[in-house]
Amino acid sequence: MVNRSRWLLLCWTVAVSILGTATGSEAEEPVRVAAPKKSLEDELPRIPPVEPDKALATFTVQHGFRLQLVASEPLVADPVGACFDADGRLYVAQMHGYPFSQEPTRLNPKGGGKPDAGIVRLLEDTDGDGRFDRSVKFADKIRWPTSVCCYDGGVFVLAPPKLHYFKDTTGDGVADVRRVVLTGFGRDNVQSVANNLKWGLDNRITLAAGRNGGKLTHKGRTILTLGGKDLSFDPRTIDVRALTGGVQFGNSFDAWGNRFVCSNSNHIQHIVLPRRYLSRRPGLSPPAAIRSIAAGGAAAPVFRKSGAEPWRIVRTRRRVSDPRTKARLPRTEQFAIG
Repeated sequence: MVNRSRWLLLCWTVAVSILGTATGSEAEEPVRVAAPKKSLEDELPRIPPVEPDKALATFTVQHGFRLQLVASEPLVADPVGACFDADGRLYVAQMHGYPFSQEPTRLNPKGGGKPDAGIVRLLEDTDGDGRFDRSVKFADKIRWPTSVCCYDGGVFVLAPPKLHYFKDTTGDGVADVRRVVLTGFGRDNVQSVANNLKWGLDNRITLAAGRNGGKLTHKGRTILTLGGKDLSFDPRTIDVRALTGGVQFGNSFDAWGNRFVCSNSNHIQHIVLPRRYLSRRPGLSPPAAIRSIAAGGAAAPVFRKSGAEPWRIVRTRRRVSDPRTKARLPRTEQFAIG
């Protein structure tokens, strides 16, 4: 009986409190003020660059390795690929204009990117101190250069839709030989253009053809249709052969000639079955020719030292707010630092 009385008293107290705060028609709904919507400019503040002499302090290097600064702006900018020649000089592909194409594409219907903004620079260390101190614009007016590879005193430059060959024959550090070797590499998606020129043990140059497809031509003749394959070529005769591949990016070899590729969502894959063997039996239905060999699975953890950049936060929010986009994204891409 005592407990019941206490319960009735508590209910009566709560009821009186509610009636006392809002009675009849004089009760007013609380005013809800929406937070001001941030503009995209406010959400994407400019992040100041780290000065070159302070940049090394921002890295954590695995034990047994050493990191040294050998070149920085203004000697080089926007580098995406590089190779050394026999004299220790460094050719660097500078992918200015990324990610906007100059012509309309499927993913960039308006086009409007800066035309032929790519550059190949030649860096030299003239005093032998281990740092480059001389920079020359070796070749310019190139679209999206992604890779360089030395050959016969010059360099092959992969710049979709073309594969170029540049060479300096006068000794001034500027290419006077400019030749288009192949053309027809697709450019629809800048994240999937052809890339990574590498020498193989067979004295051929291989490359990752990406996912944009295309029809390669040499001297006006179609020689190969791209799509689901990579390729190699003889630098002397430009004999082109299809290879197993066509994933997205990456093209590396170990000491035994095993080839490895990768993609945005899988950081290391092994080419198990070379195309030259599979092509001998057209009716064969083999298992997957490319296998993921990532010890921790395809979507490996990324150990960031800093938080997510503002643009990643905005992009991720937009992606997950669209049910169709969210449904096709792997879970790791539904978080700004996933």
